[in-house]
Amino acid sequence: MLCVKQIVNTPVSSNCFVVYDLNISNNCLIIDPGTEKCNELLFYLEKEQLIPVYILLTHEHFDHIWGVNYLRNCYSEVKVVCNRMCSEMIIDKKKNCSVYYNQVGFELLPADILIENIENILIWEEEKIKFYHTPGHTSGSISFIIGDNLFTGDTLIQGEKTVTKLPGGARLDLEKTLNLLGKFKGKNLIVRAGHKDSFELDLYNIADAL
Repeated sequence: MLCVKQIVNTPVSSNCFVVYDLNISNNCLIIDPGTEKCNELLFYLEKEQLIPVYILLTHEHFDHIWGVNYLRNCYSEVKVVCNRMCSEMIIDKKKNCSVYYNQVGFELLPADILIENIENILIWEEEKIKFYHTPGHTSGSISFIIGDNLFTGDTLIQGEKTVTKLPGGARLDLEKTLNLLGKFKGKNLIVRAGHKDSFELDLYNIADAL
């Protein structure tokens, strides 16, 4: 059975997710690790005896990627996955917005795997993960489906309008993205959002994001 563990990043309360199925293996996915030292995340991985094989990034903002450098040091074999635009921006402290948060900032190495190079599909264990370019919040934003879970980063957040005023954001792009995501209604998907709680897509009014 596919398990999804939500861990709230700090000091910015964005969401990190761990996805795994112990009936198959102890390999796991990490999505948007946004805490610099990742202590809570690492404790959970050790407790469950999980080994991360991929780090999936929904977009390039610092509060969703801050733990990547630390995790790469802890797990030398882990691979970072995102799209080309995101990969180009995580390497720059201005483009990932970290320097504006603490006036110091940080930079990452480029992604190990670009979704464009794998035709937007990643095979992990028994799952076929399909990636979708969903710009609007940022130009490098993606969403993806794992099992019955839709990971949207900051594109869909319960009770919030999607922010498009930050660098790379665009309302027109968001309108197209919401039209795309609206086509997934009726599939009984749980939205694993970048902030706040998860929610059922079928009960969510897509227009509320505008």
